[in-house]
Amino acid sequence: MIGGSQFLLDKVQPFLSADDMDYVDSYVGFPNAAVDRIVPIQQHEDPLFVSVEPFSEWLVDDTQSKAKQIRLNNVGYVSDLAPYIERKLFSVNTGHATTAYTGAFYGYTTIGEAVADRKVLDQLKAVLQETGDLLIAKWQFERPQHEQYIQKIIDRFKNPYISDDITRVARTPIRKLGYDERFIRPIREAKDYGLSYEALVDVVAMILQYDDPKDEESVRLQEMVKEKTMTEVIQEVTNLSEPTLVAQIVEKVRNS
Repeated sequence: MIGGSQFLLDKVQPFLSADDMDYVDSYVGFPNAAVDRIVPIQQHEDPLFVSVEPFSEWLVDDTQSKAKQIRLNNVGYVSDLAPYIERKLFSVNTGHATTAYTGAFYGYTTIGEAVADRKVLDQLKAVLQETGDLLIAKWQFERPQHEQYIQKIIDRFKNPYISDDITRVARTPIRKLGYDERFIRPIREAKDYGLSYEALVDVVAMILQYDDPKDEESVRLQEMVKEKTMTEVIQEVTNLSEPTLVAQIVEKVRNS
């Protein structure tokens, strides 16, 4: 959850007196954090045994912490969390979903199988190039470092020991097509910056065709596609009102 600690503070405040709040303001921090680690479907007899990937990143908003003398090992403390939250959302989350929907489009069932296909890998690289250009323009990330970050993400998806089912990564397609979610938001912002977003639109077209009878949102989405025009579906699901963007997505669906 983005902003989870501040959300918690909002829920705690009604139960605190004025004196309590004075104490909290002085001594209790609610720092938001950005956490990045892939946890695939677990298949262990022991429910407390959890397999994870070697990579991990935990960044904490230092402006919201109070006991600054306390520092956890392997945790990064930053003055502005927003760039790193977006970097993770537009790179890891967008990239993982791209691999899943592109893989499903070509008939694969696992992330590992999908990313081994050159067509899927090329689509993933194209999407991460577009989101990377946006992140660099928006937050001034250094390009060489960000390109290393992108390669690290791709290598993570290739890890055979954490390969996940496509149906799990691709679940809830309507939510993933939300206005501020991992595809539509970078498309909107890339357009505002005058940057390319064609590969992102390609994936959106694949999501609109994603059909998993066991996924409630996928079933609902395909029912909408049958009952309404594609323009109406896109406007309803994404909340996009910009005619050019909607028309571009419609054209991609027709040609895919």
